[in-house]
Amino acid sequence: MFFLIIQLFKIEYKEDILLALRSCGIERGSTFEGSNLDKALERHMPLFKGLIHHESEKERYSILITSLVDSKERAKAFLDLLREADIDVRKENILRLILVPALMVVDSDIDWEKGDKT
Repeated sequence: MFFLIIQLFKIEYKEDILLALRSCGIERGSTFEGSNLDKALERHMPLFKGLIHHESEKERYSILITSLVDSKERAKAFLDLLREADIDVRKENILRLILVPALMVVDSDIDWEKGDKT
């Protein structure tokens, strides 16, 4: 079992990313909207105001998507599906995908002691 974290930098791809996740069987995730770190620095530390250049206002915001994934192969299938849709995350700064091994998962669908779905 793995914990999938996606930092979506180009929010105009949100629907495409969510549909691709669903198509790969990655469900029951969460999304969080927020501002990028540089935006927070500008707001809370005036010293940084004007030093950080943005192409557009959209670049100041990002979306964090999290979900559980049962295998690395499922995460790779997600990336393959994006590539088939001409969304090449290896060439464009669209998102960052992080896959972290989950040592323990407790919920109503997963037998965490065995690491399998019930």
